[in-house]
Amino acid sequence: MNENSTNTEVLIQYLDAELQGEDLETLKKNLTNDQSLREELENLQLAQEATRSYGLKTKINAIHGEMMHELKENKSPKASLIKMIIQNGLRVAAVLIMLVGLSALYQYLTTSPEKLFNENYHPYIIHEMRGVPESSMLREKYKKGNMDSVILEFSSLNSPQPEEYILAGIAFLENNQSAKAIETFKTLIQKNSDAKTDYFEDDAEYYLAMSYLNNQEPEKALPILEKIQADPKHPYNNKLSEWFILKVKSLHGKG
Repeated sequence: MNENSTNTEVLIQYLDAELQGEDLETLKKNLTNDQSLREELENLQLAQEATRSYGLKTKINAIHGEMMHELKENKSPKASLIKMIIQNGLRVAAVLIMLVGLSALYQYLTTSPEKLFNENYHPYIIHEMRGVPESSMLREKYKKGNMDSVILEFSSLNSPQPEEYILAGIAFLENNQSAKAIETFKTLIQKNSDAKTDYFEDDAEYYLAMSYLNNQEPEKALPILEKIQADPKHPYNNKLSEWFILKVKSLHGKG
């Protein structure tokens, strides 16, 4: 089996939330460092949505074809023809409502904090900014995707820079240490509050919410996500769809 085929199989398992443990962590790291792999994932997501849409369209077309066949075979007077058209129209509407309901039920039953995290997590990309030491060892380790080294370097710092909190928090998150990630992002937010600053505040909010999701605490993620979605100027606003927020809300009913 070639490497592309293997990648595709792994990505499909990831989309179906079947990837776990070390395989999941390896894929996340690969997605961070491999643009082509991220593009393949996006293409598979589009294909998945198209398949779902095609299935619904096929069902509707079948009903429509059956209705038209009955119309052609029908020799009854005009009034009966109109009545049959109305009846078939109601049948189509009923089937559409049923399909939408089944789709919504399927989404509700299969939604989990972990699945929402996997579907909506976006790796953080370092931006060159003033005030952050260019020689930072932690930044260099993060650029190389070595999350274990990032965490080790962070633990040795006496006074981490704001972005170093972000990078360390993400390293914890990608190493499946969600509680540590939450602690790190909250520390940065608290430091900003105490100093009346907002260094990397937007990043800290988004990744704190994602950490809560990955830590099976959607009730804590929800208010942060709603705050981000309500602010069109927030840099992560366009990453949060209405459907995603609704799915996070639906998790309350499963608690």
